Amino acid sequence: MSASSLTIEQCRQFWAKIAKDNGWYKEPFFVQVWLDADGNVTDSVSHQGLTQDHVLNEEDEVL
Repeated sequence: MSASSLTIEQCRQFWAKIAKDNGWYKEPFFVQVWLDADGNVTDSVSHQGLTQDHVLNEEDEVL
């Protein structure tokens, strides 16, 4: 499945599994995603330090 076919919640599920498998999962669980001009997800990440979801455009500007 390509990144552009993913939703933000699917990205969250993907990263939550990685976090659980590696012992750093906690609730609430946040992700950072990048969207292209059409609103498609192009990339995502999560890490222990996120305190909220972040949705960015291709220029790293918060949407």
